[in-house]
Amino acid sequence: MASEKVEVILDALKCQGYGLCLGADDVFELDSVANIAHLKQRFVDISRKGEFEQLVRDCPAAAISLRVIQE
Repeated sequence: MASEKVEVILDALKCQGYGLCLGADDVFELDSVANIAHLKQRFVDISRKGEFEQLVRDCPAAAISLRVIQE
């Protein structure tokens, strides 16, 4: 049976450094000099899909998107 994971996609050109994504600080970090987010990891377990869908909705710059990957 195939398993799924969520790919987190961050558009650094859109990021404005609001920091709302830092609720998932195991995945995002904020560069204090450039004031933009960076990904610490690109993939998260499918069980966290709802959490990351909320981050997509909450990002004022619309800099975060997701893709479900079948393995």
